[in-house]
Amino acid sequence: MALRLNTLPLTNINMNIGSDEKKAVARFLNFLLSGEKIAHRCSARQAGLCEDGAMRRFLLSQSRQEKFHAITFQSAILWLAPKGVESLAQKQMQQYESMLMEATDNNNLFSSVVGLQVILEGMGDIALSHIETGIEQRGIGYQKIRRAILAQEDSHHEFGLNYLKTNIAPESISGHIDNYLTVVDEMLDSVHGLFDYFDEDINQYKAEFDYILPNWIHENALSHYPNA
Repeated sequence: MALRLNTLPLTNINMNIGSDEKKAVARFLNFLLSGEKIAHRCSARQAGLCEDGAMRRFLLSQSRQEKFHAITFQSAILWLAPKGVESLAQKQMQQYESMLMEATDNNNLFSSVVGLQVILEGMGDIALSHIETGIEQRGIGYQKIRRAILAQEDSHHEFGLNYLKTNIAPESISGHIDNYLTVVDEMLDSVHGLFDYFDEDINQYKAEFDYILPNWIHENALSHYPNA
C-alpha cells in the first residue's frame, strides 16, 4: 500500500482527552518508534545481503514503510506531548539493534530475519493490535493510518515466516533465538505499566506472542521454552 507523507491526518487526533491519557499514548508510540527506527535501518542492511531481486525489493520497500511509520509516530507524539516524553526500554532496544547489526555485519541474513521480521515484527504486530482497542475508545484518531501500518507490519511478519520455510538455518541459530527472546521479554517487562494503563494484561500478551511464533522457534530455543 502506497502512503504519502502529506496525507497524515494530524488534525484527526482528539485533543480533548486528558493530559495523562495523551502522555500515556505518546509514551507507547515512542516505544513503537524505537522499534520502527531499528526496523528501518536493519531491513535496508538486509536488502544489501540479498541476491534475489524480489526479496531485495521487498526489504527496500519495508525499509521505506518503516521510515513512514516512524514519521507518523513522531508526528503523533508531537501533537500529544509537545514537551516530549521519556523513552522506554532504551537499554533493551539498543541491545536488540546491536544483535541485528552484528548478524548483518556477519552476512547472517537468516539470523537477522528471525530477529527482525519474525520476532520483533511479531511482537510489534500484536502490541499494535492489542492497544488498538484502547486507542480507539479514547478517540485518538489516525484510524486509517493505524490500519495501514497494522497491515504493513503483518506483511513484514508474514515475509519472515515464509523465509523460515524456504531457507536452511545455520547451526548457531539456537543461541541467537535465545538472545532475541530474552531481550524481548525484558523489553516487555519494562513497559508493563503502559499495558496496565490500556487495561491490557502483559502476561496474556506474552502468551499470545509465544503462540504466534512458529513451532520452529520453540524447537530451537529450548533454554527459553523448557517445555518445548
